[in-house]
Amino acid sequence: MNHAMRLTLPTSIFQLALIGFFLAALPLAAALVNTFMLIDRLSVQMQLAVRDSSRAVEASRIIMTQVLNMERSTGQYLVLRDPAVLQRYEDQRSQLAKAMTQLEALRLTENLAKRLEQLRRQEEALSRELHKVSEMPSKLPPGLPKKLAEEYDLARQARPIPFEVTQMIAAESNAMTRQVEELQRQLLWQALGLVPLALILAVVFSILISRPLRRLGAAIRRLGAGELTTAVAVGGPQDIRELSEQLDWLRQRLSELDEQKQAFLHHVSHELKTPLTAIREGVELLREEVVGTLNSEQMEVADILRDSSLQLQAQVEALLNFNAALAQGSLMRRETVELHTLLPEIIDKHRLALQARKISVHSDLQAASLCGEREQLRTLLDNLLSNAIKYSPEGGQIQLSLRTENGQARIDVTDQGPGIASAERQRIFEPFFQGRQPPRSHVKGTGLGLAIAQRYARLHRGEITVEDHGSGAHLRVILPLAGELDALGGT
Repeated sequence: MNHAMRLTLPTSIFQLALIGFFLAALPLAAALVNTFMLIDRLSVQMQLAVRDSSRAVEASRIIMTQVLNMERSTGQYLVLRDPAVLQRYEDQRSQLAKAMTQLEALRLTENLAKRLEQLRRQEEALSRELHKVSEMPSKLPPGLPKKLAEEYDLARQARPIPFEVTQMIAAESNAMTRQVEELQRQLLWQALGLVPLALILAVVFSILISRPLRRLGAAIRRLGAGELTTAVAVGGPQDIRELSEQLDWLRQRLSELDEQKQAFLHHVSHELKTPLTAIREGVELLREEVVGTLNSEQMEVADILRDSSLQLQAQVEALLNFNAALAQGSLMRRETVELHTLLPEIIDKHRLALQARKISVHSDLQAASLCGEREQLRTLLDNLLSNAIKYSPEGGQIQLSLRTENGQARIDVTDQGPGIASAERQRIFEPFFQGRQPPRSHVKGTGLGLAIAQRYARLHRGEITVEDHGSGAHLRVILPLAGELDALGGT
């Protein structure tokens, strides 16, 4: 049974789109066919009504003509007693009967049908009287013609017939008008019912088609952002499921490569740390002249070695910190951190570097408390400020702002440096990425500072973004305040 049901499901986006198009078009096609049938039926009725109206008008005209002719023939016969006149009367009578039969074949009103019946009886009575006259002697009784004309006044009986035929045609026309109006109402209600149904079906199938595609897009964006822990499982047609399985296979491969990369970084960092420690100790022994007195040139070389070893040690520690940040899936410990007191400490740490390049920091800080790891938050903010100092011009200004809104702390760091190109705004958070703009400081970075800062922000359920700014770079950090992290699932 399940196998039979599986066969009825669409196996591709193309099939699903075809089914959706067919179902959306089906009510519209049904409405079109129904409209055609209703209009065709009404057209046939209107044609029949026009034909019957034409026949009724023609029959009423013939009746009036023959009645008048019969009255003249009756008068002539009563005077002349000519058999030819009587025969002409019979011919006229036959044409009258034919016209009356043609009119009676139509849908007549009750009054018109009664009037035709009365005219037929009077005409038959008049015919019998004329035949009686044909058997009388040549001289008729006095007053007989006048008596027959008064008793059998066919014209008076037939005169209302054209008017009643006109009324009948008007009634038919009104009935047709009412049918047209009823058809218009039916078509209107049909449109009001079927068009929304077609739109609803179109929307439903659009959602059925677009939802798995949006989920695939979200999965691809997660992979691009380096989120490799969430399995890719997207339901839908067969081709979408197959693509989902391929993406999940890609996620697993990327996860394996990421683990290998972290293991490599960890191994290299530790392998570098041991000989680096020995180098630093040897340089310090040389500078302290433990192994002998150094001249000025030798002391200068020892200082260069010392500075280079410190810089190398900082890079190795950055690698270790980045590797630890990647391995950490959630906050290990939590404590209350007052950002408005932490930020001045970080500014004071860079006091010498700021004074050396005559850079001023203007801070505007509101009180804000977070629950998180103090050292991670310190490193996050320290890296942002270090980045601003590195790219600030001599004598420049750095704006540092702390605001709270909607249960979040918003930290803005703005400098007057060359800014960040739009093409680099997402890549600056990638490990080891170095922008095209050279730093104003003589110290070249490792390309890990912003990557570590972004990782720590996300561990705190926050985010670092690049904002539009007239000149210089503007980095914004959004972090949930104390209490909001619990609601977001922070641990």
